[in-house]
This record gives sequence, C-alpha cells and structure tokens, in this order.
Amino acid sequence: MLHYGGRPVAYFSEKLHDATLNYPTYDKELYALVRALQTWEHNLVSQEFIIHSDHEPLKYLKGQHKLNKRHAKWMEFLKQFQYVIKYKKGKTNIMADALSKRHVLISKLGAQILGFDNIIELYKQDPEFSSIFQNVNKNLREVTI
Repeated sequence: MLHYGGRPVAYFSEKLHDATLNYPTYDKELYALVRALQTWEHNLVSQEFIIHSDHEPLKYLKGQHKLNKRHAKWMEFLKQFQYVIKYKKGKTNIMADALSKRHVLISKLGAQILGFDNIIELYKQDPEFSSIFQNVNKNLREVTI
C-alpha cells in the first residue's frame, strides 16, 4: 500500500504463479517488495521513503553480502531507491492486513461509510440503475465458492 501524507493513495496486489509459489517466505516477501516498487517506481525513485513490513528479516536487506542470483538481481533494482525498512508487527499492521483480506475490508468499509445501507436502497430505487443492481445481486447469489 502506498501512503502519502499519512493516507493510503494506492494498493498493489498480485497473485503468485508458477515458480514464485515455491519460493521460501523471505523470497516471496522480497519479491512482493520489488514488484510494488516496480509498480510505483515513477513516484518513489526521486525521494526517500519508508517501507513498513511485517516480515522482520527484510529490515536487514541492505546488510546481506552473499546473494544468490535472484537476490542479486532484485538488489540491483533496489539500489536506485532511497529507502528505510521498518519492521511492523502483523498485529499492528491492520490496514495492510485488511486489504489482503477482502471480506474484512468490505465489512470495515461498510461499517465506516455513513449511510452505506441507504446507498444500497437508493440503488434499488433508481430508475436507471435498479435493473443492473438486481442482476448483479442475482449473479452474486448464484456464484458458489
């Protein structure tokens, strides 16, 4: 999640495929960091920033001396950035945790948005949108997970 001025401005998520699924946890966390920085490179390359991670070993990233090929490639990419990695325990990393769990995010948003139930009622009553809203709800009920 990208924060600016204390507020989240962007969120990055990617499903792991093929070989990345078999990476050790450290490599998955480092891969996620690299992919997020690749996505936001244009915003971050010219300024110092803080990376908050719930994976404590990442805070020692700059101190690694013996690197495998994968890590060396990623570290070469990371050299262009001015960053500090701070460890943030998973329990205190509520916002990122909520974003990674859609159902938690939706319930939190539903509770935080004033009049959310009223908006749904307005959708149902809207002459142009009500049929679309009903079709979406019908299709959602038909999906089984």
